[in-house]
Amino acid sequence: MKKIFGYILTLLVAVSCNLEQYPTSAVVYEEGARIIATRDDLLAFEAGIMYFYRAVHGGGNNITEDVMMDGFNASAGFGNNYGAVHRLDDSFTSSDGYVESYWDNNYIVIKNYNVLIDALDQEQNIPEGSENLAKIVQGEAYFFRAEAYMNLVRHFSPDYDPDSDSEYGVPLVLHYSLEERPSRNTVHEVYKQIKADLDSAAVRLKSVDGELQAEYPTIDAVNALYARYYIDTEDFDNAVTSADAVISTGKYALSKDAASFKAEFVDDSGSEAIMQLYGSKAELPNTTTVYTGMFSSLEYGLAARPLFIPSKKLAEAYDNANDLRRSWLSTNDYYCDINGNYYRGEFSIFVKYLGNPALYSNTPNGAQMEKPYMISEMYLIKAEAQARSNKIPAAKTTINILQALRGATSTTGTLKNIQNEWFRETAGDGMRLSCLKRWHLGFDAREGQQGAVNVNAIMTGDYYDKRALDADDYHLIWPVPASQIRLNNNLVQYPSYTNE
Repeated sequence: MKKIFGYILTLLVAVSCNLEQYPTSAVVYEEGARIIATRDDLLAFEAGIMYFYRAVHGGGNNITEDVMMDGFNASAGFGNNYGAVHRLDDSFTSSDGYVESYWDNNYIVIKNYNVLIDALDQEQNIPEGSENLAKIVQGEAYFFRAEAYMNLVRHFSPDYDPDSDSEYGVPLVLHYSLEERPSRNTVHEVYKQIKADLDSAAVRLKSVDGELQAEYPTIDAVNALYARYYIDTEDFDNAVTSADAVISTGKYALSKDAASFKAEFVDDSGSEAIMQLYGSKAELPNTTTVYTGMFSSLEYGLAARPLFIPSKKLAEAYDNANDLRRSWLSTNDYYCDINGNYYRGEFSIFVKYLGNPALYSNTPNGAQMEKPYMISEMYLIKAEAQARSNKIPAAKTTINILQALRGATSTTGTLKNIQNEWFRETAGDGMRLSCLKRWHLGFDAREGQQGAVNVNAIMTGDYYDKRALDADDYHLIWPVPASQIRLNNNLVQYPSYTNE
């Protein structure tokens, strides 16, 4: 019999853990053996997969791709953090640690989801009287696995092409095996598996009604992930249907004013989150400090030490003075320390992830409750799908709802206008790379804010503020980590990285 380790609580990302809520040791699973004897065992396994799901959200899971793209400039004091992925010069290789962590962490969680899915296919692992709970827990595991494979294929593969299935996707590993050395499946095969997992999740979670800020997957979260799947696979009618399935519940509402916007994006107590993962001071979510780096200065009080600051494009994106999202940019609130020089008022910093006051004591720590699915994304997906179906008036109606409640300038429903709204709305959320790839777009040079340039607060040069990417630049597809290819000679590297 194969021995399978179900929950190994050592991840490559830092996640705090409340030992009263999560398993404290590995569970060894012999294939075919009974590993879930009681309802408490089942709940412990459910808590375990939630632990891993939380681990791959927020923090570096979002930062890596955002600082690769066009929304941020490296500050002059960034200390080469995320340096290779920001510059995309010869130092960015298949051995990059940030890319390797993204790959490894998603496959670690997939391994655990696989163990639970397979275990709950066996009658001896369904405690008497817990049949419905077992169905729901297995549905959660299918949902998590579908999302993990979408994360992987969006980053390590070309965009889905409905007319071609020749491109390398990522390996599909659906059952844990110590001996298996999987090869890369095609992009179509990966998306087919995502759809199959979503279908399995939908059947098992259909009775789990959506609720605001749900910590666990609901049928609304399933529909939100369906919407992502359909927009990726260019099934625009179903993308609209899936997004509408969430919007039409009326359970999630876009913030209507500054107070409700602050409640959502500062206090994590708003009305927009389809899912909102648990967090506390004892169990901090993954933190995002690269944009703020807050600390206490004897001379200047609470101050910032940002490693990356908004590019001119992001700083000027919110061109309407009433746009609520302008609050994500701070110009005069804090002194900024850049290499020992303090500035205030010369340029904006990005404070969307400053930190929820309930999650720190004195100094903001970049911890916010992670929200994997938001109602705003459903409006963006719906509007994009309508525009790409050449239903421009319908797209205008949809995107105007978001723009009106954000206080942004209303536009027509062209794809370009909707792409601009994606940029404004999801800044810092780890979606920019997949959006540009889906649209077959690159970006122009990362021009810096003029005030930051004037005081030498950002790095400059061909691979910093002048860095641009063409739509077909190979860097939009991440390399398979070299460490994985050394372990598994069945893996094929994406061609552009083979001559490193």
